Amino acid sequence: MINTEWFSIRTLTLPATAVALLVAFFIVWLVLRVQFPKNWAGVYGDAVFTFIVVWKFSIIVTDFKAVIAQPFALLYFNGGTIGVFLGVLAASLQLLLKRQKIQFDATGIAACGWAIILTQSIYQWLVVLLNDNQTNSEMITLLVLSTLTVLILWKITAINRALFLYTIGLMIVALFQPHGLWQLAVGVSVILLILGIAIQHFAGVSK
Repeated sequence: MINTEWFSIRTLTLPATAVALLVAFFIVWLVLRVQFPKNWAGVYGDAVFTFIVVWKFSIIVTDFKAVIAQPFALLYFNGGTIGVFLGVLAASLQLLLKRQKIQFDATGIAACGWAIILTQSIYQWLVVLLNDNQTNSEMITLLVLSTLTVLILWKITAINRALFLYTIGLMIVALFQPHGLWQLAVGVSVILLILGIAIQHFAGVSK
């Protein structure tokens, strides 16, 4: 989906995609807190915090010269697409490195699966609702991802299988969107699929 709208919060102006992501983070955190033991909402919150910090300050990596020339750029800009990938990778690594402390039991695997899939789905839904893109691509996105999300969370317990199915569904949806498969959401979904496979592997090893 293409960002077409911007929202102003006092002196801060955010694209609709950023607003959608922040709202998705809060909703998923709330769902995890209600649906699972409270510690899993905390694990998710830590991962979100890591993502935001790395994404925000990744401009140091993506445009170091601009930061040196204008240090206040750190307050107003971020690392863009590369920064998002770095943030997702950092949050994923944090989760895997803390696996001994977290303990991926059946409840933990379910919580991780819900978190990964709901974050992507709610983000996509909000991007559709907050922006003005082609009606057919918006309807396909809402219909396919809504159906997949309900089916996966209701029926599928293996996180790797669930994420594989979701990623395939997202790729199909992407074909009907302006940027096709070459869009950020697809790349992030692939990384999260790999994360899910790793979580399932470590859970199996720990049994």
